[in-house]
Amino acid sequence: MASNPYVKSVLLLLGFGGIGYGLMLLTEPSAEKLERIKASGSANMDQQKKALFMQKLKEAATTSTPIYRQTTDADKKDN
Repeated sequence: MASNPYVKSVLLLLGFGGIGYGLMLLTEPSAEKLERIKASGSANMDQQKKALFMQKLKEAATTSTPIYRQTTDADKKDN
């Protein structure tokens, strides 16, 4: 029976699936850790958005071209 490749495949699949499931349950973080991760991630995203906004403002202040209009080489050749 164990010489049948289909039986071996099913047994290996069940064995490795069981090991994977056991490791998943073993390494599952607690609800407290998940809340901490979520809280730190959202604060980091807010800071990144603010930094990007400030960078865009600085670029707008130092250049004379408007932010909303992207100039290309084709536009420059037409004028």
